[in-house]
Amino acid sequence: MKIGAILVTSIELVDKVIVEKLSAKITLNKFVRKNKYIGSKDRKFLYEITFNTLKKYYGLIDVCKRNNVDISTRNLVLLNFFNKFKNYKLDDLYKGKYSLNKKYEDLYIYTRAINYKKEIEPKLPDWLEKKIINQSESEKKSLYKSMLSEPRFDIAINTKKYSREDVKKKLNKHNIIGNNTKSSLVGITINDRIPNSEILKIKKNMFEVQDEGSQLMTLLIGVKPNMKILDLCAGKGTKTILISNLLKNEGMITVYDKFMQRLEVLKKRVKELKLKNINFNLQNKDSFDLVLCDVPCSGTGTWRRRPENIIWLENQELVELKVNQTNILIKAAKLCKKRGRLVYITCSLLSDENDLQIKKFLKDNKNFTIINIKEDISKYFKNNIFKFSKYGLTLKPDTLNTDGYFISILKKFA
Repeated sequence: MKIGAILVTSIELVDKVIVEKLSAKITLNKFVRKNKYIGSKDRKFLYEITFNTLKKYYGLIDVCKRNNVDISTRNLVLLNFFNKFKNYKLDDLYKGKYSLNKKYEDLYIYTRAINYKKEIEPKLPDWLEKKIINQSESEKKSLYKSMLSEPRFDIAINTKKYSREDVKKKLNKHNIIGNNTKSSLVGITINDRIPNSEILKIKKNMFEVQDEGSQLMTLLIGVKPNMKILDLCAGKGTKTILISNLLKNEGMITVYDKFMQRLEVLKKRVKELKLKNINFNLQNKDSFDLVLCDVPCSGTGTWRRRPENIIWLENQELVELKVNQTNILIKAAKLCKKRGRLVYITCSLLSDENDLQIKKFLKDNKNFTIINIKEDISKYFKNNIFKFSKYGLTLKPDTLNTDGYFISILKKFA
Protein backbone atom coordinates (compact mmCIF):
# COMPACT_ATOMS: atom_id res chain seq x y z
CA MET A 1 0.00 0.00 0.00
CA LYS A 2 1.15 3.55 -0.75
CA ILE A 3 1.48 5.75 2.33
CA GLY A 4 -1.42 7.90 1.10
CA ALA A 5 -3.69 4.84 0.99
CA ILE A 6 -2.63 3.86 4.50
CA LEU A 7 -3.52 7.37 5.72
CA VAL A 8 -6.91 7.30 3.95
CA THR A 9 -7.65 4.00 5.69
CA SER A 10 -6.46 5.33 9.07
CA ILE A 11 -8.74 8.38 8.72
CA GLU A 12 -11.72 6.12 7.96
CA LEU A 13 -10.94 3.82 10.91
CA VAL A 14 -10.39 6.63 13.43
CA ASP A 15 -13.66 8.22 12.31
CA LYS A 16 -15.51 4.91 12.59
CA VAL A 17 -14.24 4.31 16.13
CA ILE A 18 -15.17 7.81 17.32
CA VAL A 19 -18.54 8.23 15.58
CA GLU A 20 -19.87 4.69 16.02
CA LYS A 21 -18.34 4.20 19.48
CA LEU A 22 -16.59 0.96 18.54
CA SER A 23 -13.58 -0.73 20.08
CA ALA A 24 -10.44 0.40 18.22
CA LYS A 25 -8.82 -3.02 18.53
CA ILE A 26 -11.87 -4.92 17.27
CA THR A 27 -12.44 -2.40 14.44
CA LEU A 28 -8.85 -2.73 13.22
CA ASN A 29 -8.81 -6.51 13.55
CA LYS A 30 -12.04 -6.82 11.55
CA PHE A 31 -10.68 -4.57 8.82
CA VAL A 32 -7.43 -6.53 8.55
CA ARG A 33 -9.26 -9.89 8.42
CA LYS A 34 -11.51 -8.56 5.67
CA ASN A 35 -8.57 -7.15 3.67
CA LYS A 36 -6.09 -10.00 3.75
CA TYR A 37 -4.05 -8.52 0.90
CA ILE A 38 -2.48 -5.99 3.30
CA GLY A 39 1.13 -6.95 4.03
CA SER A 40 2.48 -7.27 7.58
CA LYS A 41 4.56 -4.07 7.29
CA ASP A 42 1.59 -2.01 6.07
CA ARG A 43 -0.65 -3.61 8.68
CA LYS A 44 1.74 -2.66 11.47
CA PHE A 45 1.97 0.91 10.15
CA LEU A 46 -1.84 1.13 9.93
CA TYR A 47 -2.20 0.03 13.56
CA GLU A 48 0.47 2.47 14.70
CA ILE A 49 -1.00 5.52 12.95
CA THR A 50 -4.57 4.76 14.01
CA PHE A 51 -3.85 3.99 17.67
CA ASN A 52 -1.35 6.83 18.00
CA THR A 53 -3.90 9.32 16.68
CA LEU A 54 -6.56 8.05 19.09
CA LYS A 55 -4.16 8.28 22.03
CA LYS A 56 -3.26 11.89 21.15
CA TYR A 57 -6.79 12.91 20.19
CA TYR A 58 -7.20 15.81 22.63
CA GLY A 59 -3.54 16.83 22.35
CA LEU A 60 -3.97 17.11 18.58
CA ILE A 61 -7.19 19.11 19.00
CA ASP A 62 -5.33 21.49 21.31
CA VAL A 63 -2.58 22.03 18.69
CA CYS A 64 -5.22 22.59 15.99
CA LYS A 65 -6.95 25.25 18.09
CA ARG A 66 -3.69 27.07 18.78
CA ASN A 67 -2.77 27.04 15.08
CA ASN A 68 -6.21 27.85 13.62
CA VAL A 69 -6.53 24.47 11.92
CA ASP A 70 -10.06 23.17 11.29
CA ILE A 71 -10.76 20.22 13.58
CA SER A 72 -11.59 17.16 11.50
CA THR A 73 -10.47 13.55 11.69
CA ARG A 74 -8.56 14.02 8.42
CA ASN A 75 -6.63 17.01 9.78
CA LEU A 76 -5.87 15.33 13.10
CA VAL A 77 -4.44 12.25 11.37
CA LEU A 78 -2.32 14.38 8.99
CA LEU A 79 -1.05 16.61 11.79
CA ASN A 80 -0.06 13.60 13.87
CA PHE A 81 1.50 11.75 10.92
CA PHE A 82 3.79 14.57 9.78
CA ASN A 83 4.73 15.46 13.35
CA LYS A 84 5.74 11.87 14.09
CA PHE A 85 7.17 10.79 10.70
CA LYS A 86 9.09 13.82 9.44
CA ASN A 87 10.96 11.91 6.73
CA TYR A 88 7.86 11.91 4.48
CA LYS A 89 7.11 14.74 2.03
CA LEU A 90 3.66 16.16 1.43
CA ASP A 91 3.59 14.96 -2.20
CA ASP A 92 4.09 11.35 -0.97
CA LEU A 93 0.50 11.39 0.27
CA TYR A 94 -1.02 11.94 -3.17
CA LYS A 95 0.79 9.16 -5.08
CA GLY A 96 -1.21 6.07 -6.01
CA LYS A 97 -4.75 5.23 -7.06
CA TYR A 98 -6.26 5.04 -3.54
CA SER A 99 -4.20 7.79 -1.95
CA LEU A 100 -5.28 11.07 -0.41
CA ASN A 101 -7.01 13.79 -2.42
CA LYS A 102 -5.19 17.10 -2.16
CA LYS A 103 -6.79 19.89 -0.11
CA TYR A 104 -5.73 23.53 0.18
CA GLU A 105 -5.03 23.35 3.94
CA ASP A 106 -2.68 20.34 3.68
CA LEU A 107 0.44 22.45 3.15
CA TYR A 108 -0.35 24.60 6.20
CA ILE A 109 -0.88 21.48 8.38
CA TYR A 110 2.32 19.90 6.99
CA THR A 111 4.34 23.04 7.78
CA ARG A 112 2.97 23.34 11.31
CA ALA A 113 3.54 19.63 12.01
CA ILE A 114 7.18 19.42 10.90
CA ASN A 115 8.05 22.69 12.66
CA TYR A 116 6.59 21.43 15.93
CA LYS A 117 9.90 20.64 17.65
CA LYS A 118 8.76 17.77 19.89
CA GLU A 119 6.27 14.98 19.42
CA ILE A 120 2.71 16.09 20.13
CA GLU A 121 1.68 14.66 23.50
CA PRO A 122 -1.57 13.04 24.65
CA LYS A 123 -3.92 15.17 26.70
CA LEU A 124 -7.14 14.72 28.63
CA PRO A 125 -10.11 16.98 27.96
CA ASP A 126 -10.05 19.90 30.42
CA TRP A 127 -13.06 18.70 32.45
CA LEU A 128 -11.44 15.31 32.96
CA GLU A 129 -7.93 16.55 33.67
CA LYS A 130 -9.28 18.42 36.71
CA LYS A 131 -10.50 15.12 38.15
CA ILE A 132 -7.28 13.15 37.79
CA ILE A 133 -5.56 12.13 41.01
CA ASN A 134 -3.41 14.98 42.37
CA GLN A 135 0.04 14.99 40.84
CA SER A 136 2.82 17.37 39.90
CA GLU A 137 3.42 18.59 36.34
CA SER A 138 6.39 16.21 35.97
CA GLU A 139 4.22 13.27 37.13
CA LYS A 140 1.52 14.28 34.67
CA LYS A 141 4.04 14.44 31.80
CA SER A 142 5.38 11.01 32.76
CA LEU A 143 1.84 9.62 32.80
CA TYR A 144 0.99 11.07 29.38
CA LYS A 145 4.26 9.83 27.89
CA SER A 146 3.54 6.33 29.18
CA MET A 147 0.20 6.35 27.35
CA LEU A 148 2.08 6.23 24.03
CA SER A 149 3.91 3.03 24.89
CA GLU A 150 2.72 -0.38 23.70
CA PRO A 151 0.76 -2.32 26.37
CA ARG A 152 2.70 -5.25 27.75
CA PHE A 153 1.55 -8.82 27.20
CA ASP A 154 1.47 -10.54 30.61
CA ILE A 155 0.24 -13.92 31.78
CA ALA A 156 -0.57 -15.23 35.27
CA ILE A 157 0.63 -18.75 36.04
CA ASN A 158 -1.59 -21.50 37.47
CA THR A 159 0.63 -21.76 40.55
CA LYS A 160 -1.43 -24.67 41.85
CA LYS A 161 0.16 -26.92 39.23
CA TYR A 162 3.07 -25.10 37.60
CA SER A 163 6.04 -22.88 38.31
CA ARG A 164 7.08 -19.96 36.16
CA GLU A 165 10.03 -22.04 34.92
CA ASP A 166 7.62 -24.80 33.79
CA VAL A 167 5.65 -22.30 31.73
CA LYS A 168 8.72 -20.59 30.27
CA LYS A 169 10.01 -23.98 29.08
CA LYS A 170 6.66 -24.67 27.42
CA LEU A 171 6.72 -21.24 25.75
CA ASN A 172 10.30 -21.78 24.56
CA LYS A 173 9.19 -24.91 22.71
CA HIS A 174 6.95 -22.61 20.66
CA ASN A 175 9.81 -20.10 20.17
CA ILE A 176 8.16 -17.65 22.58
CA ILE A 177 10.43 -15.83 25.01
CA GLY A 178 9.17 -14.54 28.36
CA ASN A 179 10.65 -13.02 31.51
CA ASN A 180 9.37 -12.92 35.08
CA THR A 181 7.15 -9.90 35.73
CA LYS A 182 8.84 -7.03 37.59
CA SER A 183 6.76 -7.21 40.79
CA SER A 184 4.05 -9.87 40.52
CA LEU A 185 5.14 -13.19 42.00
CA VAL A 186 2.95 -15.22 39.65
CA GLY A 187 3.48 -13.54 36.27
CA ILE A 188 5.48 -13.72 33.07
CA THR A 189 5.85 -10.93 30.50
CA ILE A 190 5.91 -12.19 26.92
CA ASN A 191 8.40 -10.27 24.77
CA ASP A 192 6.28 -10.43 21.61
CA ARG A 193 2.51 -10.55 21.21
CA ILE A 194 1.01 -13.97 20.49
CA PRO A 195 -2.01 -14.39 18.19
CA ASN A 196 -5.08 -15.46 20.14
CA SER A 197 -5.31 -18.73 18.20
CA GLU A 198 -1.76 -19.58 19.30
CA ILE A 199 -2.51 -18.71 22.94
CA LEU A 200 -5.45 -21.13 23.02
CA LYS A 201 -3.21 -23.94 21.76
CA ILE A 202 -0.53 -23.32 24.38
CA LYS A 203 -2.20 -22.14 27.58
CA LYS A 204 -4.55 -25.06 28.37
CA ASN A 205 -4.40 -25.20 32.20
CA MET A 206 -1.01 -23.49 32.54
CA PHE A 207 -1.85 -19.76 32.58
CA GLU A 208 -4.34 -16.95 31.98
CA VAL A 209 -3.71 -13.73 30.05
CA GLN A 210 -3.65 -11.03 32.74
CA ASP A 211 -1.92 -7.66 32.99
CA GLU A 212 0.67 -7.47 35.78
CA GLY A 213 -1.21 -4.58 37.38
CA SER A 214 -4.32 -6.75 37.63
CA GLN A 215 -2.22 -9.55 39.11
CA LEU A 216 -0.86 -7.20 41.78
CA MET A 217 -4.36 -6.02 42.73
CA THR A 218 -5.42 -9.66 43.15
CA LEU A 219 -2.38 -10.52 45.24
CA LEU A 220 -3.06 -7.53 47.50
CA ILE A 221 -6.62 -8.41 48.52
CA GLY A 222 -5.50 -10.82 51.24
CA VAL A 223 -6.71 -14.24 50.09
CA LYS A 224 -6.22 -16.96 52.73
CA PRO A 225 -7.07 -20.70 52.71
CA ASN A 226 -10.61 -21.64 53.79
CA MET A 227 -12.00 -18.18 53.03
CA LYS A 228 -15.52 -17.81 51.73
CA ILE A 229 -15.14 -15.20 48.97
CA LEU A 230 -17.60 -13.29 46.79
CA ASP A 231 -16.44 -11.82 43.48
CA LEU A 232 -19.29 -9.38 42.97
CA CYS A 233 -18.32 -7.99 39.53
CA ALA A 234 -16.56 -11.02 38.10
CA GLY A 235 -16.89 -10.34 34.37
CA LYS A 236 -14.61 -12.67 32.39
CA GLY A 237 -13.06 -13.82 35.65
CA THR A 238 -9.27 -13.44 35.27
CA LYS A 239 -9.00 -12.29 38.89
CA THR A 240 -11.41 -15.07 39.94
CA ILE A 241 -9.17 -17.79 38.51
CA LEU A 242 -6.06 -16.33 40.16
CA ILE A 243 -7.94 -16.22 43.49
CA SER A 244 -8.90 -19.87 42.96
CA ASN A 245 -5.22 -20.74 42.51
CA LEU A 246 -4.26 -18.78 45.63
CA LEU A 247 -6.86 -20.67 47.70
CA LYS A 248 -5.22 -24.00 46.72
CA ASN A 249 -8.58 -25.83 46.84
CA GLU A 250 -9.17 -24.67 50.44
CA GLY A 251 -12.09 -22.26 50.38
CA MET A 252 -14.94 -21.28 48.06
CA ILE A 253 -15.55 -18.43 45.60
CA THR A 254 -19.04 -17.33 44.61
CA VAL A 255 -19.11 -15.27 41.43
CA TYR A 256 -21.72 -12.77 40.30
CA ASP A 257 -22.14 -10.11 37.65
CA LYS A 258 -25.13 -7.85 37.09
CA PHE A 259 -24.91 -8.74 33.39
CA MET A 260 -24.87 -12.52 33.61
CA GLN A 261 -23.82 -13.04 29.98
CA ARG A 262 -20.41 -11.61 30.92
CA LEU A 263 -19.81 -14.75 32.97
CA GLU A 264 -19.97 -17.10 29.97
CA VAL A 265 -16.21 -16.92 29.35
CA LEU A 266 -15.53 -17.70 33.03
CA LYS A 267 -18.05 -20.58 33.07
CA LYS A 268 -16.33 -22.15 30.07
CA ARG A 269 -12.89 -21.72 31.64
CA VAL A 270 -14.04 -23.16 35.00
CA LYS A 271 -15.28 -26.23 33.15
CA GLU A 272 -12.03 -26.59 31.16
CA LEU A 273 -9.88 -26.24 34.27
CA LYS A 274 -12.18 -28.47 36.34
CA LEU A 275 -12.24 -25.93 39.15
CA LYS A 276 -14.32 -27.18 42.07
CA ASN A 277 -14.13 -24.10 44.30
CA ILE A 278 -16.05 -21.66 42.07
CA ASN A 279 -19.84 -21.49 42.03
CA PHE A 280 -22.32 -19.16 40.30
CA ASN A 281 -25.21 -19.23 42.75
CA LEU A 282 -25.41 -16.13 44.96
CA GLN A 283 -28.12 -16.08 47.62
CA ASN A 284 -28.92 -12.72 49.22
CA LYS A 285 -28.80 -14.29 52.69
CA ASP A 286 -25.16 -15.35 52.17
CA SER A 287 -22.31 -13.59 53.99
CA PHE A 288 -18.63 -13.71 53.10
CA ASP A 289 -15.18 -13.38 54.65
CA LEU A 290 -14.10 -11.30 51.67
CA VAL A 291 -16.19 -9.40 49.12
CA LEU A 292 -14.34 -8.22 46.01
CA CYS A 293 -15.79 -5.29 44.05
CA ASP A 294 -13.82 -4.82 40.83
CA VAL A 295 -16.31 -2.19 39.72
CA PRO A 296 -17.25 -0.85 36.28
CA CYS A 297 -15.43 2.46 35.83
CA SER A 298 -14.16 5.03 33.32
CA GLY A 299 -11.17 2.86 32.43
CA THR A 300 -8.82 5.86 32.48
CA GLY A 301 -6.05 3.56 33.74
CA THR A 302 -6.27 1.52 30.53
CA TRP A 303 -5.94 4.49 28.16
CA ARG A 304 -2.94 3.09 26.28
CA ARG A 305 -4.88 -0.14 25.62
CA ARG A 306 -8.30 1.44 24.93
CA PRO A 307 -7.71 5.08 23.94
CA GLU A 308 -11.24 5.39 22.57
CA ASN A 309 -12.63 5.25 26.15
CA ILE A 310 -11.25 8.73 26.87
CA ILE A 311 -12.74 10.15 23.67
CA TRP A 312 -16.20 8.76 24.39
CA LEU A 313 -16.33 9.55 28.11
CA GLU A 314 -18.72 12.34 29.02
CA ASN A 315 -19.51 13.88 32.37
CA GLN A 316 -23.01 12.36 32.49
CA GLU A 317 -21.58 8.88 31.92
CA LEU A 318 -19.12 9.41 34.77
CA VAL A 319 -22.02 10.47 37.02
CA GLU A 320 -23.88 7.25 36.13
CA LEU A 321 -20.77 5.14 36.75
CA LYS A 322 -20.36 6.68 40.21
CA VAL A 323 -23.99 5.88 41.08
CA ASN A 324 -23.43 2.28 39.97
CA GLN A 325 -20.23 2.05 42.03
CA THR A 326 -22.04 3.37 45.11
CA ASN A 327 -24.83 0.80 44.69
CA ILE A 328 -22.29 -2.03 44.35
CA LEU A 329 -20.58 -0.94 47.56
CA ILE A 330 -23.94 -0.84 49.39
CA LYS A 331 -24.72 -4.39 48.25
CA ALA A 332 -21.20 -5.56 49.13
CA ALA A 333 -21.47 -4.12 52.65
CA LYS A 334 -24.59 -6.20 53.32
CA LEU A 335 -22.94 -9.40 52.09
CA CYS A 336 -19.72 -8.89 54.04
CA LYS A 337 -19.72 -10.67 57.41
CA LYS A 338 -18.56 -9.09 60.67
CA ARG A 339 -14.72 -8.86 60.73
CA GLY A 340 -14.79 -9.57 57.00
CA ARG A 341 -12.99 -7.64 54.24
CA LEU A 342 -14.50 -5.50 51.52
CA VAL A 343 -12.11 -4.81 48.62
CA TYR A 344 -12.83 -2.02 46.13
CA ILE A 345 -10.85 -1.93 42.85
CA THR A 346 -11.03 0.30 39.77
CA CYS A 347 -8.87 0.63 36.66
CA SER A 348 -9.36 4.40 36.96
CA LEU A 349 -7.06 7.30 37.82
CA LEU A 350 -9.90 9.66 38.76
CA SER A 351 -10.37 10.73 42.36
CA ASP A 352 -14.17 10.79 41.77
CA GLU A 353 -14.15 7.01 41.33
CA ASN A 354 -11.45 6.24 43.87
CA ASP A 355 -10.72 8.23 47.04
CA LEU A 356 -13.98 10.19 46.95
CA GLN A 357 -16.06 7.02 46.61
CA ILE A 358 -14.38 5.42 49.63
CA LYS A 359 -14.63 8.67 51.64
CA LYS A 360 -18.38 8.77 50.94
CA PHE A 361 -18.82 5.07 51.75
CA LEU A 362 -17.07 5.41 55.13
CA LYS A 363 -19.19 8.44 55.98
CA ASP A 364 -22.37 6.42 55.29
CA ASN A 365 -21.12 3.16 56.83
CA LYS A 366 -19.62 3.79 60.26
CA ASN A 367 -19.11 0.05 60.85
CA PHE A 368 -16.28 -0.11 58.28
CA THR A 369 -12.70 1.09 58.57
CA ILE A 370 -9.70 1.28 56.22
CA ILE A 371 -7.09 -1.48 56.54
CA ASN A 372 -3.57 -0.11 56.29
CA ILE A 373 -1.82 -2.59 54.00
CA LYS A 374 1.55 -0.81 53.84
CA GLU A 375 3.18 -3.45 56.04
CA ASP A 376 1.72 -6.30 53.96
CA ILE A 377 3.01 -4.65 50.81
CA SER A 378 6.54 -4.22 52.15
CA LYS A 379 6.77 -8.01 52.62
CA TYR A 380 6.15 -8.72 48.94
CA PHE A 381 6.52 -5.57 46.85
CA LYS A 382 8.48 -2.34 46.82
CA ASN A 383 6.42 0.40 48.46
CA ASN A 384 7.60 2.97 45.93
CA ILE A 385 5.66 1.38 43.07
CA PHE A 386 2.38 2.54 44.66
CA LYS A 387 1.01 5.99 45.40
CA PHE A 388 -0.65 5.97 48.84
CA SER A 389 -3.53 8.10 50.06
CA LYS A 390 -5.74 8.11 53.14
CA TYR A 391 -8.26 5.90 51.34
CA GLY A 392 -6.19 3.42 49.36
CA LEU A 393 -3.33 3.09 46.90
CA THR A 394 -2.86 3.67 43.20
CA LEU A 395 -0.66 1.89 40.70
CA LYS A 396 -0.01 4.40 37.90
CA PRO A 397 0.54 3.15 34.32
CA ASP A 398 3.98 4.77 34.08
CA THR A 399 5.39 2.96 37.14
CA LEU A 400 5.69 -0.59 35.82
CA ASN A 401 4.29 -0.09 32.30
CA THR A 402 1.04 -1.77 33.33
CA ASP A 403 -2.59 -0.69 33.34
CA GLY A 404 -3.43 1.78 36.12
CA TYR A 405 -5.39 0.67 39.20
CA PHE A 406 -6.78 1.87 42.52
CA ILE A 407 -7.46 -0.45 45.46
CA SER A 408 -8.96 0.15 48.90
CA ILE A 409 -9.38 -2.58 51.52
CA LEU A 410 -11.96 -2.11 54.28
CA LYS A 411 -12.83 -4.12 57.36
CA LYS A 412 -16.31 -4.56 58.82
CA PHE A 413 -16.02 -4.39 62.61
CA ALA A 414 -19.70 -4.41 63.59
